[in-house]
Amino acid sequence: MYLYTGEIKNFLKWTICPCIALVFVFAGVLKATDKGNSLSQILVLEPARVPALRIDFDFNFRNALPAFEKEPAFEDKEIARGLIPTIPPTPFIRNINDNELYLNENQDYDFVTGHFVTYTSSYEGHVVFRDIRVFSRSELLVIPYTINLVTYEHGCAGWLLVKTGWAGELELEGRKWIFSIVDNLDGRINSEDRLFIRDSRQTGGMPLVNNCPVPQTMFFSGHSFHLDFMFKQILSDIVLEVNLTEIQSPMGELDIDAGGTNHLRLRNEEQIVLLNDPAGIVSLPTGDYQIDDLVPGYETDSSVRPRFISSDLNVSIKPGQTTLLRVGPPLRNTVEVSRDRNLLRIEYELVGAGGEKYRYYDWEHRPGFSVYKGRLKIAHGTFPFG
Repeated sequence: MYLYTGEIKNFLKWTICPCIALVFVFAGVLKATDKGNSLSQILVLEPARVPALRIDFDFNFRNALPAFEKEPAFEDKEIARGLIPTIPPTPFIRNINDNELYLNENQDYDFVTGHFVTYTSSYEGHVVFRDIRVFSRSELLVIPYTINLVTYEHGCAGWLLVKTGWAGELELEGRKWIFSIVDNLDGRINSEDRLFIRDSRQTGGMPLVNNCPVPQTMFFSGHSFHLDFMFKQILSDIVLEVNLTEIQSPMGELDIDAGGTNHLRLRNEEQIVLLNDPAGIVSLPTGDYQIDDLVPGYETDSSVRPRFISSDLNVSIKPGQTTLLRVGPPLRNTVEVSRDRNLLRIEYELVGAGGEKYRYYDWEHRPGFSVYKGRLKIAHGTFPFG
């Protein structure tokens, strides 16, 4: 009879990870007007360097584009074609043999007499074309973006990294925040775009609100706001005007035990709730919520950190009642072992206090296991990421 035990190695530690892309911002313009007991604010976001938004693309195999109506004779060159999802789409041709990308800035399909520019790639594990300029156009505005295009050595599949965004300073309850938006190249702000919020005193590290889908209604710093967005031109710059209209909602209480969590995001069909340093009893708009993101607190001696994946918890906030929520650290390693004849299946998960699941990437200290027959170690290994 065989006795199998899973020995988990390298118990996890957490630390603040230096942010890859810092937010550099011009001063935003903020105007406030009282409407009864509500606060209406107009926040002007100016062009800024922001954390990049990734957009995947695939123009290989069944999705491959045929030759454009007007393009040069490439003779025996390996050629691939694609579209960048601006409005209207921006066509490009990839000359794989010469490491070049031809992009039509006028967004038509004429690469013979039309105006196109050439970008040259570098190889960084993937083929990378840097600092590509593209535009989305409306009747009144031309909105510029800078992107990187990352693809594989052959064909036309990979991802875009949108490097251009808009940022400004928002003041609530005497505290100042850097409010940043990254658009997905279509010139419209909605849930396909991303919101980042950083304490204005913070000079590095991950934004407290990180990579959040842009909400229509947002509860933040004790206020509920409906958000409306409009691109405008001021002198030579395209700015993004955000109208925050405060909403008065029925309130309930949430008693949070989150083990030193840095940030908690709740969501329902009507709004997103953003809670920084969540602990103790907080007042929230009533409704049924799901956990959308959770950022555990970190130590400072490691460059890796666990990332929230999912949670099955439902949080119900009712008027005049207090709901208890226990989530976050300490996180624990869990293993589920099953056997099918001579095959032993071991599944690893990193789980929080509320049963929520996390992903942990540390190439140097991956979670591992050992299998014993009595005192004899007969197998060992590490778990794959994910």
